[in-house]
Amino acid sequence: MRQEFKGLRSFAISAISMAGIITGVTFANAAELKVAHFMPATHPMDKGVMTPLAEQLNEATNGELTIRIFPSGELGKGPAQQYKRVVTGVADIVFGIPEYTPKRFSKTAMVHLPGLFPGGEAATNALWDNIDLLADEYEKTKLLGLWANNPSVLITRDRAVRTVADMQGMKIRTPNPVMADLVKAWGGIPVSMPTIDTYNAMNTGVIDAVMIGPSGIRSYKLNETAKYVTTNIPSALDSFYLLMNKSSWENLSDEHKAALDGLTGRELSLRGAKSFFEAGQAGLKLAQETGLELIEIDAEADKEFRTQMQKALDAFVANVGSEKNIDASALVDALAGKS
Repeated sequence: MRQEFKGLRSFAISAISMAGIITGVTFANAAELKVAHFMPATHPMDKGVMTPLAEQLNEATNGELTIRIFPSGELGKGPAQQYKRVVTGVADIVFGIPEYTPKRFSKTAMVHLPGLFPGGEAATNALWDNIDLLADEYEKTKLLGLWANNPSVLITRDRAVRTVADMQGMKIRTPNPVMADLVKAWGGIPVSMPTIDTYNAMNTGVIDAVMIGPSGIRSYKLNETAKYVTTNIPSALDSFYLLMNKSSWENLSDEHKAALDGLTGRELSLRGAKSFFEAGQAGLKLAQETGLELIEIDAEADKEFRTQMQKALDAFVANVGSEKNIDASALVDALAGKS
């Protein structure tokens, strides 16, 4: 009888210990946020935004709330699916590009208009100065970051572009609908594709050129696929977001919400814009060092590009206004600080 009691007691102690271990694991998982992105871990946005955020959050919460980053599409392939992944909870947080789901983020796209901003920092501040005007596009998520890079450059496979005439018939990967409309107005053929596909498309001649922020030269090794970079063609900015699943956010303690809020928003976004600028400068330097010719169009060519694109720009703004039932011109003025 005594032996039987001892056995029962040992079993109970083991069961309680195991329950403690299981509970500990559950709490550890609940305190870890999964961040998904589609670039390599060496990408400037991982190194300059997501990894520092993970380190800062760990420190701010004494390790009670941590971030684990899943790069290179580890939580699902296809950059265009990032928004869906965060809404459905496949990931707690995602990095993504609004223009991969353009209908949802057409108001945000107003920041892309060529000539509106000199660079990513000014565009990022404009986004946050007017965030209330854009809030409905992010209402299904918790917005952690929203920023822009510098205007795109034109990277060409084997034809130098110095004038509008040089672009005739070229198949050009465009980063967003604004640039697609402009390329069409200039006589080129816009091609939409994720950035991760551009290297092979250029290498095999599927496309003749890539319109992309200069940071993409290094990130996607585009210097290996081209001979020329036109650096000052009138072009659009790109925008980027860091979004959190609403349930993941709501399940955090008030203390952890405050910690995450304190590390994100405008501050994190400006860090993203700065990282893109620095990476862009490094990309142009790499292009030059590896033998690509860097081209600057002259004033006469610039005027011709701008004249031919104006009608397409006006139509783009009017179309967004019609789709969203808003005064899109007023939104553009607000972003530009004119209202």
